[in-house]
Amino acid sequence: MTGGTIRVAVVDDQQLVRDGFALILGSQPDIEVAVQAEDGRQFLDAVRADPRVDVALVDIRMPVLDGLAATRALAAVPHAPAVIVVTTFDDDAYVLDAIASGARGFLLKRCSGKQLVDAVRAVAAGSSILSADVTEAVLARVRAAGPALQADLTPYALTARELDVLALVGAGLNNAEIAARLHLSISTVKSHVTNVLAKTGSRDRVQAAILALRAGLSP
Repeated sequence: MTGGTIRVAVVDDQQLVRDGFALILGSQPDIEVAVQAEDGRQFLDAVRADPRVDVALVDIRMPVLDGLAATRALAAVPHAPAVIVVTTFDDDAYVLDAIASGARGFLLKRCSGKQLVDAVRAVAAGSSILSADVTEAVLARVRAAGPALQADLTPYALTARELDVLALVGAGLNNAEIAARLHLSISTVKSHVTNVLAKTGSRDRVQAAILALRAGLSP
C-alpha cells in the first residue's frame, strides 16, 4: 500500500456499478480507487501497467474476458492485487469457481457499503472473506449434492482443537471471535489457524472455510 492508502481496482461492465463502488470506496480516507475497467482484459492491462493496486473488486460475467479468467491470469502478474469477486449471481457454483481461480473473497452486489469497505480493508490486511449469505449458499449445495462434494478430514490428522477452530472459520468468524468463543488467546488461535491451513493444504481462510462446509463441520 502507498502511504497507508489502499489502492483499489473496480472491474465491472456496468458503468453505474463502477461509479457506485467508486463513490463508496472513495469516500474513505484510507482507500483510493486507482483503476476502473469494464472487462477483464482492460483490468489485466491496467495492473500490468500499474503494479501498485492492492485489491481488485471483480465482476464474474463481463465481455472480452470474464472475471474468473482474469483472476486466474493474475497468477502470472508480478505483485498482483488480491481479488474479491463481487457479483449479482448467488449461485454457489460461482463461489467454488472463484476460490479455485485464486480469489481471496466473494461478495454479492446486494451487500451494504459498510460490508464492501470492510471487505476491502480485510483483504488488504491479508485476510480472506466470505459473506454469510454466500456461506449459506455453499452449505446448502454441499448438503444437496451428498458425497459428490463432501470432504473427509481424516487424512489431515487435525487435533480436536484444530477441528473446533476450522468449524468456526467455516462459520465466518475472525480470530478474535474464535478466541472469545473458545476462551483462547488470539495468538493461540492464529497458531491453530496456521496449523489447519498447513495440514489441509488450504491457500487461505476462504479455502479452509469451504473445506469445513464440505466436511459438515458446525460450531
